[in-house]
Amino acid sequence: MANSVQCIVKCASGRVMSFGNTSVTAETTTTLQTQGIGLNQTGSVDLGNALVGELITNAYMTVSAEIGSSAGINAVYMFGYIEKPDGAISVPIEGGGNQSSCMPALVKPHRVQVGDLLKMQMTVQTASTKKANYIAYTSSGKCSVFQVTAVADTKTEILDLQTGGSIGQSLAGQQIIYGYATFGNLNGLNDDQAGNNFFFLENSQGQLKDAIFPNSPFSGYKVKPLAGVRIDQNDTLSVTWGS
Repeated sequence: MANSVQCIVKCASGRVMSFGNTSVTAETTTTLQTQGIGLNQTGSVDLGNALVGELITNAYMTVSAEIGSSAGINAVYMFGYIEKPDGAISVPIEGGGNQSSCMPALVKPHRVQVGDLLKMQMTVQTASTKKANYIAYTSSGKCSVFQVTAVADTKTEILDLQTGGSIGQSLAGQQIIYGYATFGNLNGLNDDQAGNNFFFLENSQGQLKDAIFPNSPFSGYKVKPLAGVRIDQNDTLSVTWGS
């Protein structure tokens, strides 16, 4: 069996639907379709066709590691979101490991249109897991995912997953009102004390503007880092992984 993910979506109309994927490659963006054993719903349908016209208010994803994996149940939810037909990200979706449990509201309700997709990434927690992830939502409604493969004891910039740009290039002039960070390493972000326990936002002079502490890789409970901080064009977001 492969790694897997399931997502429950709740709508303002009262409709509830299950989505999932039972063949998830770790650290690779994966699309979810309708899925659920014994549920009275049509399977293998994308979000945009399954719930067109509905207003999604709540959603949550859980991930499970491959059966027989040496890491057992140590599945780590990295990030998830709703993607619009033009490829832009609409809103983040929270998630966690297969022992997490909650049904949080979206930062903003999403009206489903044909072509919408549910997407996510996960990994399996080991001492060599080193993807640093941050998903941000701004007051204007712009949403971006930032990711980098961290380098031991080295400052590394976290870049926009879609464009490759810095946080300043992607979100210049924007104010982040919601977001969460994840880092699924077995030993944490700063095991040897040669790094920092947080991702750090700096201005063009290298001065610290704010810090983002990664969520638990299993609980998925949200935080709201950088709330009230305006992103300027030359700002950078970085991680120094102490390993």
